[in-house]
Amino acid sequence: MEKFKFAADFIQQTRQPVTRFFGLSPKPAASGPDRQESSVEVPAPGAGLGLNVMSFNIRRGTRRDGRNSWIHRRRLVHEILQGYRPDVLGLQEALDFQMAEVHAMLPGYKSIGIGNLGGSRGLHNAVFYDSERFSLSEEGTFWLSGTPDLPGSRGWGNIIPRICTWVRLIENTSQQAFYFYNTHLDHLSLRSRKKSVLLLTQRISMRSLPDPIVLTGDFNAGEMSMPIQYLKGNKPLRINLSVKKTNPVPLMDTFRQRHPKIRNAGTYHGYNRYFIRLKLDYIFVPASARVIDAEIISRRWENCYPSDHFPLLARVDLPVSMAFAAPRPGYQDAVSACPPH
Repeated sequence: MEKFKFAADFIQQTRQPVTRFFGLSPKPAASGPDRQESSVEVPAPGAGLGLNVMSFNIRRGTRRDGRNSWIHRRRLVHEILQGYRPDVLGLQEALDFQMAEVHAMLPGYKSIGIGNLGGSRGLHNAVFYDSERFSLSEEGTFWLSGTPDLPGSRGWGNIIPRICTWVRLIENTSQQAFYFYNTHLDHLSLRSRKKSVLLLTQRISMRSLPDPIVLTGDFNAGEMSMPIQYLKGNKPLRINLSVKKTNPVPLMDTFRQRHPKIRNAGTYHGYNRYFIRLKLDYIFVPASARVIDAEIISRRWENCYPSDHFPLLARVDLPVSMAFAAPRPGYQDAVSACPPH
């Protein structure tokens, strides 16, 4: 307990200059079942749906990482999750026992998602949400392969099954709804990453209602890579020698929207075993959203990190939508005209 208190004190001391620089402050942890504090400032009427969103690759807990093994770093994960308490959390690379521990770290939250091998087996790209604020409307998982509805399926060169978990949540007070997609692309195959972002944007376009979306994840792709440039609508992806596709739903990188000139913006550090850090993790929102704040939470205690990735946090206002609006006209026609290859 003394070691944990020291870690908590250390992080609390180091948090102040970082949050002052980024203009973003963590929320206090819940104090009991009568917690009344909202996760975000209550938006003015018509101002949009205010959300605090986190994306966090916590690294599978069976890796033998020495002083950065799960048994040591889970204390820092707890501190970050309790300190910031995001409204919605996109978690990547969590094993079943880590899922149980994260649930204990976030009382009052529910989660959606299955393992990449099906059921509770394998790695989860789970979505955690504040169940006091939101109600679940829809949910699902699809595999990043040529057979996306086949559990455990692989394709396009990825050596392990890769998945995307998604939910549609409705805010209880305003009845405003949004979709949240959370994924983890392959770390080796560029072909898989290209095919995966095409499938992601197709599935986003196929959503049953035209509510705003949030896309989080570890994309294993740098900022100037083709998959990320495609998602942002900057460049088309070449499908074959004669066909290119442009993202029909261009997205904004929340961090770059607030901090376009910061150079050392790496999210993957590999426990500092390498000379450079890479920005591989993203929180994307539509161009119609307003990004209020964004932060890479670069925390550590002595030589122990919470993961080999830093978590991301963004505070956004999503555009207003009606929770029970009719499906957008022409959705299915537009999608069927542009199937994945």
